[in-house]
Amino acid sequence: MSQTKYRFLPYLLLFLSIMYSKDVNLESIELRSKTNGIIITAKMDSALEKDNITAWQANSGWFYITMYKTKGDTSTLKKSILSAGIIDYQVIQGEESFQIGLRLKRDIEFHEFIFINENTLSIILRYSTDYFSTLDSPKGNHSLHSKSSIPNGLKKWLYLAGSGMVIAGSVKNGRINSNIQTQIGMTMILTTYILDKIWRMK
Repeated sequence: MSQTKYRFLPYLLLFLSIMYSKDVNLESIELRSKTNGIIITAKMDSALEKDNITAWQANSGWFYITMYKTKGDTSTLKKSILSAGIIDYQVIQGEESFQIGLRLKRDIEFHEFIFINENTLSIILRYSTDYFSTLDSPKGNHSLHSKSSIPNGLKKWLYLAGSGMVIAGSVKNGRINSNIQTQIGMTMILTTYILDKIWRMK
């Protein structure tokens, strides 16, 4: 009788391995360009563990996002029309992972993974703070004899904090100016810019 029990053990282990190793199916990818970064919204048929997502900025100008234990139809997830700020876009299906590649006009300094619900993931990509420090210069260069302004460290922090609030607000409601958090973030960016201009005129 005991031998009969052990005969079914391999089948039980195989069944359990299939049940617990089921890949997540990626159903859609939405790209939205913002002044201060990119928002990627990925919808899946089941929950994806946060430990199975990684992202990094490559020296080539590409930013890569890898989702392990995930599969998707690259023919339907590939986009022909790209948002402003995105030079190129690619999706690659590997043996154990699905990869999203974005070639952007500016490097990404910060990224964050936010689960809106169990099956919807928002990936926040924020541009480098060096970009915000050049908003008041057409060429992005400051004259050695320019007048004093808001200290660069404080100015970068204000731009970064404001942009973070704008992106966070956009993720929650999907529309800019649709909530107080977004409005506060935009106000911080605009106020910092105006104060810096006034300071330079003194």
